[in-house]
This record gives sequence, C-alpha cells and structure tokens, in this order.
Amino acid sequence: MSTSDLLVTPAQRDRAVEILQEMYADGRLERIEFDTRLELALKARTRAELNGTFNGLVARPVPTFAPAAFTRPVAVRQSEGRGMGLVTHWLGFPTFFVGPALVAASAGKQNPVVRKHAVEALNFQLSAFGIFALVGVMTGVTEGFTGFLFPLIGLVWFVLTGIGGLAALLGSTFRYPFTLRLIK
Repeated sequence: MSTSDLLVTPAQRDRAVEILQEMYADGRLERIEFDTRLELALKARTRAELNGTFNGLVARPVPTFAPAAFTRPVAVRQSEGRGMGLVTHWLGFPTFFVGPALVAASAGKQNPVVRKHAVEALNFQLSAFGIFALVGVMTGVTEGFTGFLFPLIGLVWFVLTGIGGLAALLGSTFRYPFTLRLIK
C-alpha cells in the first residue's frame, strides 16, 4: 500500500482547511477557488486526494510520507564538539585523569557538549585511579594474593575508555558504568 493511499485523519483535514483559510486571508486564493478547494479538502478520504486540493499552489502542506506512528524515530545528535569529546575520553590513555581535567577546565568552558564529555571522562578516570589504588593496597595487605586483579581491571579500564571516545565521536550520550560522579 502506498502512503498516498492512507486515509486522512480529521486532524490532517482540519490542518488543510486552516491552510486554505490562511491562503484566502492572505489573498493568494480567489473566493471561488477557495470554495472549490475547501469542498475538495472536506471530501478527501486519502492523502492523495487531500494533497490534490493544493495542486498548483506553492507548497503541499499535508505530508505524503508515513505518519510518525509508522516510522522509526530518528535520534537527535549534536555534531558540535564530537571530535573534542573523542580526544577528551582518549586523553585518559596517556594522561589518566589529568587530560580530561585540563579539557574540562579549558575547552569545556566554551562548549557544553565538550564539558559534559570531559566531566564524564574525568569522573571515570578518577574512579579507575581509586580502584587501582585500592587493589594496590589490598595486594600489599594480602602479600600479593590479589595482584591478579590488576590486569583484569586494566583491561576493563582500557575497553571502557575506548568505548567512551567512540561514543562521543558518534554523538551519543555515554555514561561509564562503575563510576563515582564526584565532579558535576
């Protein structure tokens, strides 16, 4: 079934009538033409018929695409600051929490998207630093027994830092798991 064969809703018909009334009020339609088009709009059963009432006019106000209930929602993404968001997250690799802190203090002041990514990366890097320190203390207390946790935690840190940067590049809102959000 073509989308132009879909039945017209009362709201669509009402909107078409409003547009015709606006065009008549603006002087873009003569009285006889307005009456004819209004009658066509009120009798229209399908979108093709309703759109036909606007033939020869500047624009067709009734969409011929599927209604919102039948279409997949499109995510709204902010493209501004995506590259700097990637850099912010990936600065955690060589600098741990220092790089994201510097970005939050500098570029984060001009761009709220960059600041959001910088604060999230900073909170994650600080949380990871705290976990590494805690495991180090535990390893010392248990005389090396819990030392096997370092590579596991390091792998999780490495993967999550990479995912955070890629998510920023794609424009999504990424939140690290297992993170204390100390900085707002």
